[in-house]
Amino acid sequence: MAVEIISSDIFTPEQLTMHSKIFAGPGAGKTHFLVENVKNIVTTHPFVAKSRTRKVLCITYTNAAVDEIVRRLDRYADSVEIHTIHGFIIEHIIKPFQQDLREIISEEFGITLDGKGQITSQVEGLGILHGIDKADIFKYITDKTAEITELSYSKKIMGDVQVKITDYLQDATLFASKKADEKLSASPKIIDTHILPIKAYIWSVVKKLTHDEILYFGYRILERNHTALYATRVKFPFIFVDEFQDTNPLQTMLIKLIGTKSTVIGIIGDIAQSIYSFQGAKPSQFADFAMSGERELAQYVINDNRRSTTNIVNFCNYLRQSDPNVSQCSRKPYSDDAAKLKAEAKKVHFIIGESDAAKAQIANILADGGVVLTRTWAAAFSYIRGITPEQVACLKKIYNSYYTSPIDIRRDIEEHNFVTWVKAFKCIFGLWNGYRTGAFIDVLKAFSIYVDINHKKITPKFISLIKKLSENLFASLNENTTDKITAHVIENFNEQIKDEQYAKLIDVLGAGFKIPIFDDADKDDLKANVLSLNWQTSYKLFTEVFSAGSKYMTVHQAKGLEWEKVVVSLTPNKASNKDNITLEVMYSKPCLLEEQSAQEFTRMYYVACSRAKEDLYIHLPNGFPSNIIDNAIGAFIEKSGQQIEFEFI
Repeated sequence: MAVEIISSDIFTPEQLTMHSKIFAGPGAGKTHFLVENVKNIVTTHPFVAKSRTRKVLCITYTNAAVDEIVRRLDRYADSVEIHTIHGFIIEHIIKPFQQDLREIISEEFGITLDGKGQITSQVEGLGILHGIDKADIFKYITDKTAEITELSYSKKIMGDVQVKITDYLQDATLFASKKADEKLSASPKIIDTHILPIKAYIWSVVKKLTHDEILYFGYRILERNHTALYATRVKFPFIFVDEFQDTNPLQTMLIKLIGTKSTVIGIIGDIAQSIYSFQGAKPSQFADFAMSGERELAQYVINDNRRSTTNIVNFCNYLRQSDPNVSQCSRKPYSDDAAKLKAEAKKVHFIIGESDAAKAQIANILADGGVVLTRTWAAAFSYIRGITPEQVACLKKIYNSYYTSPIDIRRDIEEHNFVTWVKAFKCIFGLWNGYRTGAFIDVLKAFSIYVDINHKKITPKFISLIKKLSENLFASLNENTTDKITAHVIENFNEQIKDEQYAKLIDVLGAGFKIPIFDDADKDDLKANVLSLNWQTSYKLFTEVFSAGSKYMTVHQAKGLEWEKVVVSLTPNKASNKDNITLEVMYSKPCLLEEQSAQEFTRMYYVACSRAKEDLYIHLPNGFPSNIIDNAIGAFIEKSGQQIEFEFI
């Protein structure tokens, strides 16, 4: 049985001699618990406090979570390393033990790496062969095989050649006995004799590992090099892993390997929030986690929820009633009794159907600071206020065109700027914002996407010409302009700047300056859809949808976030029926512990609902029978004694 604790508890010296597994649901204060215990260790525990080299290691799931922990640790961060699992392996295993990596690649795959450069990770958000000329790869293949066949592989399928991690996990001994090319997965379009040369090029010339290969080689290095393993244990006497339910089996094996001796492992997670099966994560990774070796594993549970009202917490308990480990209780802090009464009086709201009244209700919620959470981006786009169904269809097609690509178009718009049309749209929006606000710094920032401007060349004449050009381009535009195509505005910019009157601009921006909209790799259907986006839709996409303050999100993107008002709109995938569940079945008997797709859908639903702090709205499809909810929640109330106030609006 797990011992119940609260997020402000600090582990005693005795507790710190054991490994720990902490069950903690949404809003439980997991990060607070982690940070405060790490502070305690670095200031009081002799292994760290009295050492200049030993540190506490914190591993979490996203870069955003890393940044948040760094921020909260503040001055204590010097004695702590905070990484994603991939960041930790790259920094502390792959980089320092390059010779081991080369030896494993040579022994297991028969590939001798050329050159002395360091092998590292692929760039996040880009294909592993981004920036590489296909002709160079084809020449490498023909040189290795002595074939004269004309090759036509795409960089995408060549970049997808990687170690068969699944085969290794199923039977490491059998995997080791296979021929080198049998240890690599590849598209059936690739000729068998080309698989190894392609991988040799990626490892030897590009010197990049895929994200899955980082896990594989990180584990294999520690497994075979006892010095590397010992050094890791010595440097990190304590390792805490947050969001452990999102780890895959290879990550779990690596953590267990380190913790077999010396190092104390603490894992924090929630089975009900395991929604990354497509990345190999399973609820059982956390539920069945056990350690061998010299230390015991103690189990704890934090049942408090400091995020949501009692109504929302109890509704989420209804969804997770199949889980015996956690039953949350609202501990939401309020400023005063009046605020508490107001918040706790709010019911869980069900909105059924697509009527004008239902759509208006959801639009009002979004206008009042709410967000809508959906299963897919295709569904999220349908909720964007004020754009036509035709524009929604274009957004869906653009997003889906990147489905099999290594590029995450959402992340590219938010932060990366790798995609050509994304850079073009950001630049034109930046120029427009500078025009309408008078903030010349926005203009310079927009141009800096393409060129480094010498500020000494910025003269009153340059500023005057920018204003004139902007007036010609943007005078008729506002946030709600629908009769202008964004790509056409960019094309107009490219034409106008050629005019002799703007020669002084070109002196600063560089000869032949233009804003390219597409590159050679862009397919015709993508171009057609981008060329169909009007100004209003494009601007909303960049500022309301794929932005830090987005009102429209998928559940996976929303994980770890919270809002006062949340609209949940999740439906099972009817087209493929791969979820093997209906909303009616889920509401009648919610179950989320098992590892079938039906249970993962329920977990997604749970995660979405648990993002709400005070107002939870659930949008159900036309014809959904409300009596199912009445009966199911009524039965839960009777069984559990937990009251849930809800209404249909």
